[in-house]
Amino acid sequence: SSGINAEWPLRPGAAAGSHDALVLGVLRHLAGSGVASTKWGGSHSKLVAAAAPYTQNPFSTQCVNINNVNSGMFGIRVSAAGEEIGDVLKASVGVMAGLNTGVSDEALNAAKNKLKLEILSTYESNVGLRAATGLESIAAGSPSSTAQLLGAIDTITNDDVKEAAKRMNNSPPILVSYGNVEHMPLQRELQ
Repeated sequence: SSGINAEWPLRPGAAAGSHDALVLGVLRHLAGSGVASTKWGGSHSKLVAAAAPYTQNPFSTQCVNINNVNSGMFGIRVSAAGEEIGDVLKASVGVMAGLNTGVSDEALNAAKNKLKLEILSTYESNVGLRAATGLESIAAGSPSSTAQLLGAIDTITNDDVKEAAKRMNNSPPILVSYGNVEHMPLQRELQ
C-alpha cells in the first residue's frame, strides 16, 4: 500500500520568550521552515533539496519549532508516499545533522532575516500581536518590543546555532507517526 504517511521526529525545544527559542527559530529557517516560506514564496530549503531525489511523488518536509510557556518542541515534519517515507525522512534527518558544523555567515544572516520577517508578519495583525505578547508575558513575565526581539536575533552567532544543532541532534527523538506505518523507519535507524 502506498498511502501518504507522516512522521514527526520531535525533541524537547525551548520556552517562548527565551534566547534559545530565537536560536531554534534561526535553526528552523536554516533547515527549511514551513509557513513563512510558503506564505512568501516557494520553498527551496535544504530539507526539500535533500529529500527530492528520493521521491517521485508529492512530499513535504519542514523544520518545526513550537514554543510554549515553559517548554517547546523542535523537529521535522515529513509527509511522503508510503514506500518513500523512510528515504525522505532519513535525508531530512541528515540535513539536521549537517547543521552541527555551522553554516556560512551568508546563510546565517539569511535565516535571521527570515525569522525577523516572520516576527514582523506576526506582529502586524492585532490577533498575532495579542497572541505573541500574551504568550511571552506568561513565559517571560513581560512582553518584548519588536525592536528588542529583532535586536536579540541580531546577537545570534554561528556558535549559538552549532550548539543548538548539536543539542537537538544528540537528544533522542520522539517519533510521532500516522498513516500507513509499514515503511516507517525505526527510531534507531535515524540516529
